[in-house]
Amino acid sequence: NPFLTSLDRDLHRLTSTRLFDWIDHFAVAYSDQAENSLMETGFERENVPSEGIVCYHPGALLPRIALVKNAIETSLAIFIKVDSIADFLQAHALSLPIEGSLFSGYRRALISGENRVECWICERRGTRTLLPVSETVPYLERYLTAREKWQTRIRRHEDEDYAMNSLLDVADELIGLVGMDVAAHIIMESERAYWQSRNSAGQIQKARQDRLGMGWANHDHHTFRSSRRHFPNLVRLFETVGFHCREKFYAGAEAGWGAQVMENPRSGHVLFLDLDLAAEELQLDFAHQRLAELDRLGTVGLWCALHGDSILQAGMHHLEAQFNFDDLIRELSRRGIETMPAFSDFSYLKQAFTKGEVWPVEAARINMLQEKKLISAEEGDRFKSQGALGSHLENLQRREGYKGFNQKNVSDIIKRTDPRAISV
Repeated sequence: NPFLTSLDRDLHRLTSTRLFDWIDHFAVAYSDQAENSLMETGFERENVPSEGIVCYHPGALLPRIALVKNAIETSLAIFIKVDSIADFLQAHALSLPIEGSLFSGYRRALISGENRVECWICERRGTRTLLPVSETVPYLERYLTAREKWQTRIRRHEDEDYAMNSLLDVADELIGLVGMDVAAHIIMESERAYWQSRNSAGQIQKARQDRLGMGWANHDHHTFRSSRRHFPNLVRLFETVGFHCREKFYAGAEAGWGAQVMENPRSGHVLFLDLDLAAEELQLDFAHQRLAELDRLGTVGLWCALHGDSILQAGMHHLEAQFNFDDLIRELSRRGIETMPAFSDFSYLKQAFTKGEVWPVEAARINMLQEKKLISAEEGDRFKSQGALGSHLENLQRREGYKGFNQKNVSDIIKRTDPRAISV
């Protein structure tokens, strides 16, 4: 398919990504042999609305495969995921019909169908269906209202307990308007935009991807840092909108840091929720049990004390998306964005942060930390004059279907992103 060939080349050249990482699913002709082959390699059937049998692999990060009856045996359809089909069509100067209503759960557009290989573009909002969704006009109003409610929620308030509790109320409103999984989509889209507004690397890379109308549909996971005080409410917020707790993540006793990984498979989002964590606390249900305050702030706790929790004033610590690792480092460097040394360097997984965005710190926060003797006078003076590390873009390259995370080398990167250890 010439269009796919051209898109593959342009993605590599203009965005430092590869076509495979943008694929939502494949559709091929059904046969008993095809289904048996998929089952033998670990795929399972998924019960979602579709024009055929849908198969997914629970242990690998791979596109789903739809087996379509009555399709031409030699035909293949590839569905490319984007944030907005209209943005994609505009970027490629195309005028084509879009199946599915505005802001509905699933929409698609056929771009080309040469040589029995169809190229489709699709967009999703909180659903795994493979059939276009048509909504009524009242739904559109509810969707836009829900999005506006989250965008205009309280981020800064002198009483952070009040601010956190208000988030739970807004989340309940979103669910009442559009349902749990669409609410999750709206929240993640808004949080990504807020992070991007505060991160130069994110702005530069998003502009590169927007040249082809792709958006952030290559996101891998979103990372939120949290104080120990607010962590259970942060978990509760995401559970309210359909996320479930997956594995715990612990960077080692020397790091003083851990995380709860959460996932909403219907909205297609994975979260890292970070907090200061002592070695003996790993066995606790720290996702739901409020932990006592420590007498010393670790990397995550200090970051939150300086900037605010991620879900409130600070925004996400980083967005991790899938790229061609070396290409992105080179292309961002050409635009003035440097990359820190890699903390994962395997054939199946490569990871590195861009050099951190430095944010100013409010004097009141610094004074409070000094009064509690959580930072020294020298550290306080440095934060007042130079600011402190804020957010990053994370460069991730996955291969071989690997969907896990590297826990062995994270201690080092945590130390290198601690505001006390960085000369800014």
